[in-house]
Amino acid sequence: MGQENDLEVLAANLAQVEPAAIRLCSVRSRAETDRLRLWCLKRWNIEPVEATVVRHCGGVTNNYEDMSRLGVDRWLAMLAAYRASSGSCVIVDAGTALTIDIVSGTGQHQGGYIVPGLGLMAASLEQNTSIRLTEPPPPASLVPGHATDTAVRNGTLAAVVSLVQQVLLRISAQEPDVKLFLSGGDAETLAAHINSDNIFYFDNIEVASALVLDGLAIACPFASE
Repeated sequence: MGQENDLEVLAANLAQVEPAAIRLCSVRSRAETDRLRLWCLKRWNIEPVEATVVRHCGGVTNNYEDMSRLGVDRWLAMLAAYRASSGSCVIVDAGTALTIDIVSGTGQHQGGYIVPGLGLMAASLEQNTSIRLTEPPPPASLVPGHATDTAVRNGTLAAVVSLVQQVLLRISAQEPDVKLFLSGGDAETLAAHINSDNIFYFDNIEVASALVLDGLAIACPFASE
């Protein structure tokens, strides 16, 4: 938590909570993360157990040369997805940025992709061109747009859906039992359109909003579990 008011909001939300132990993962700066750790220690006299990116965990092998460059949230989502699928999986986190990670049936992280998310793609057009979009945005689909708004919304969706489809086509050719996990704010939108163009069909899909938390339990197990 980067600001003091963030900690005040957290304190209010957790006013009735008395944890026996605390797990922690953070993509904030080291200073902000340490501030949260100290806050937990002061409030409950509990030192949080913090998840970090390591070479091997939960049957998954991290193949990043520089492990510090892999976000801990992506790593934890991979751990949870691999356990849930018991094999090959593709993890898509559709938030501000859209990340795709691929894990083989033997648990090898085969790399991934990072692109702007749907909202960020549209925002970048507004910021760098004369395009102006109306609010609220029209529902997106994969059909060509007949107005600037729909052309942008449908185009960004089509770009992301096409990328996910291409990944699934390539991986499923090697590992037919691969499972797709979708998380993040745009997960439901992607889930509704992955198979909607009558060209591509993939039925092993799960919208999983708690992948990072599930992975946190794998990376930081407690003795009582």
